Amino acid sequence: MSIRILEAYDDGYFPYYFKARRGLTYIAGVEVEDAYIPRRVAIGVVRVDGGDTHKVIREMSSSMEGDVILLDGVIYAGFDVVDPHDLHNSTGKGVVVIQLFPLHLERIKRALQEHFDDWSERFSIISSVYSKMIRVETPWRLIEVYSVGLEFREVLGVLRETCIYSPNPEPLRIADKIASAISRLYVYRLY
Repeated sequence: MSIRILEAYDDGYFPYYFKARRGLTYIAGVEVEDAYIPRRVAIGVVRVDGGDTHKVIREMSSSMEGDVILLDGVIYAGFDVVDPHDLHNSTGKGVVVIQLFPLHLERIKRALQEHFDDWSERFSIISSVYSKMIRVETPWRLIEVYSVGLEFREVLGVLRETCIYSPNPEPLRIADKIASAISRLYVYRLY
């Protein structure tokens, strides 16, 4: 598989009191060519903890031409969960999940149990993906990676090309900056 175009998705900032479906945040999708040259940006709005992030990313991806989707973990917009297998099946694109920092699964499980009726479905995806992640050394530090629809050598090639300034692949870094900036503007405009 020749990977020329990547898509990356990240969520924006939201204050703590937006949790429990009390506020909105933004999801930014970025399509890049040659590892870091932006071609297209898509913006989606989701309710924090609302359960719609997966659908919004899937819809944004339908307007993108990427060969591979990069995700910043599987937890978005509070405790929304993006299922990389379903995303791969519904888009036909390879999916790479990047985990920059360790997760504390027991804390996550307790929080989900306290706040969500569907906690077991959300936790099942989180724990399944996280338990199968592979540690990858970057020039900066170890990160953890999980992929669907790609051979691992292809994943390593994507990381080699896109981890330019940090262990965070450049397309995800760009998506994070856009989503965070738009979300902060939205929050500050409210108050």
